[in-house]
Amino acid sequence: MILADIGNRFAHIKSNSSVQDLEIEELFKNYSNAKVCYINVNNSIKSRLKNFDNWIDLSKFVELDGAYRGMGIDRQVLCLSYENALFVDAGSAITIDLVKNGKFIGGTIFPGLWKLKDAYSQISPSLSLDDIKAIDISSLPNRNTKDTINYGIIAPIIALIDRVREDLPIYFTGGDGKFLSQYFDNATYDRELIFKSMEKIARRAGC
Repeated sequence: MILADIGNRFAHIKSNSSVQDLEIEELFKNYSNAKVCYINVNNSIKSRLKNFDNWIDLSKFVELDGAYRGMGIDRQVLCLSYENALFVDAGSAITIDLVKNGKFIGGTIFPGLWKLKDAYSQISPSLSLDDIKAIDISSLPNRNTKDTINYGIIAPIIALIDRVREDLPIYFTGGDGKFLSQYFDNATYDRELIFKSMEKIARRAGC
């Protein structure tokens, strides 16, 4: 089974046990003749996807109790992974979604860590960071500007997650998920979490 999580810039592909990230045009070139089960949030390619008769849109088989109109299909699929959990997908955007007893309770969207980092440099070159580093967020930093910026990026996200988790398990995924998960005891980082949920949906749909 070939699974594709298609985003606005890249497609994340799982084939057998291999996971790779492809640019959209590479996806069309490499898998045009394959059977692909996919979800897609890229509105600009929706019409092109209809040209592949052997590609199956899993969104038609997704039913998340409590989901609102317009909620991203990637978030919905992720929320179907477990019936009681807080899900954090930390990529170019950071989504935080709460599910209780299989029902979507609510969520929010942050800019991704690197988008936040770039925002500081747009304010002033003196606020530029080369990279984002883990920092102690138990107290305000007082040694240098880089620490204060790192704190300003990381601490609000961690504080919100901690506030809404309701003692539920936290599952992190996405490129920066592992980095953020270190701030929580008993948090789980699973790079392939969305694929595991997609696979369940695909099997139920007979894909």
